[in-house]
Amino acid sequence: MTDTTAVQVSILAQRYTLTCPAGKEANLRQAAENLDQILQDIKSSGRVMGLERMAVMAALNMSAELIDTQEQLINLETALEHLDKRVNDSLS
Repeated sequence: MTDTTAVQVSILAQRYTLTCPAGKEANLRQAAENLDQILQDIKSSGRVMGLERMAVMAALNMSAELIDTQEQLINLETALEHLDKRVNDSLS
């Protein structure tokens, strides 16, 4: 059984008490801060009205960022594989 910890976070000036696995509190706080910043940016743009629409826009933005990051990781892994092959070939 995994130990859980309660963490209080603030998103759009609303307090939430969430649970997470012990030792992951900093990650949860950082995730809440990131989400809060994205929502604040969307809210201040004035283009999106309503919390539900803002949440959808934030989720889409974060999902697109995740896809970009995954693509970058794949490119880095490919580059490392090529570099490893070149090093092994030169040592052979």
